[in-house]
Amino acid sequence: ELTTAEIRNSKAYKEYHACAMGEATPRPKASARKKKGDSASSTTPPTPTPTTT
Repeated sequence: ELTTAEIRNSKAYKEYHACAMGEATPRPKASARKKKGDSASSTTPPTPTPTTT
């Protein structure tokens, strides 16, 4: 069981507290950046339709 002091000394709490107090801007998670890049690269180029002559 965590004590209040242990929670306040944790890295996650320090990051949260800095963001909540406006001291630091929250960083986007790697999964969010990756997802944005994937959606841009997953657009398929138009395939030329074969014409029968």
